[in-house]
Amino acid sequence: MLDLHALPGYQNQHWHSDNPTHWAQFWTHRHFQDRTVHLWEALAARYRDNPWVAGYNLINEPADPTGQAIAPFYRRLEAAIRAVDRHHVLFLDGNRYSLDFHMFGDPMPNCVYTAHDYALPGFIDGGGYPGITRGEYVDRAVVERSFLARTEYMRRTGTPIWIGEFGPVFVGDAARDAERYQLLRDQLTLYHQHAAGWSLWTYKDIGLQGLVHLPPDAPYLQRIAPVLAKKARLGVDAWGSLDTGVRHILEPIERTFREEFPDFDPFPFGTQSWVHTLVRHILLAEPLVRDFGRCFEGLAPADAEALADGFRFDRCRVRTPLADLLREFVPGAAASG
Repeated sequence: MLDLHALPGYQNQHWHSDNPTHWAQFWTHRHFQDRTVHLWEALAARYRDNPWVAGYNLINEPADPTGQAIAPFYRRLEAAIRAVDRHHVLFLDGNRYSLDFHMFGDPMPNCVYTAHDYALPGFIDGGGYPGITRGEYVDRAVVERSFLARTEYMRRTGTPIWIGEFGPVFVGDAARDAERYQLLRDQLTLYHQHAAGWSLWTYKDIGLQGLVHLPPDAPYLQRIAPVLAKKARLGVDAWGSLDTGVRHILEPIERTFREEFPDFDPFPFGTQSWVHTLVRHILLAEPLVRDFGRCFEGLAPADAEALADGFRFDRCRVRTPLADLLREFVPGAAASG
């Protein structure tokens, strides 16, 4: 499945659309939308006869603040692609980071609507499972209600359910990780009960979530170790670090917003997320890019290639408990290994 993860002009407010700001310019600037249509027309022309491509995931985690632009743009994009490629399935993420589908109206033909189903206890700051996470008690019933809410459109319209992203962050503590495996098992059981297809995020990384990951002594990890330590200390990794080391910066700002702007509730996830995006993931993160770049200064092309080779499957470690769990829910996988 071909996934357009970062659109011209940024389709959402966060780092994973390559957005260096906190504004999603895509939804208010026609020229960004035009460029995206032209890009998908070119991709569709290239892959329309390719049997290895299951389909096109047109926009990853869109976040249209008004909710009024996304459905018309999807219809425009669908028509443009169908003029080139009438066969491949189109996968459409919901608004607000693939959580909200209420504005879509009737489903379009040969389209699958895609929900993302990250559960609160699986985040880096998640509590126990079952347990308290961000002030809310979360157990299997809560996880099920969240899944049902996120897939209400698909179940109501009789369209396939595809969970395009989900999966916990593993923290390295055996007891906490065991709870996260239980969370994952509960989610996969729900997907099986509702005949939902799924794709785990992510396949390969440096040790946070991946089914396979680099070993701790990998040369690449050793080279960037000082930056990783600094990322953790400053809490700038939105997906894999806590704000513990910068609470002295964040708390006065958060308090000021509570006192001065009590009704401020910015899209998509409220004031605290807004503040953390600006301070942790932009203000403190931007200069860290230079630190990361300096890790590779003077590196010869052959040495860079050797570092990249460290990500080969045979040099990575398999997260065996995760692999074993996934095999239970993939038909034929346990028999084949």
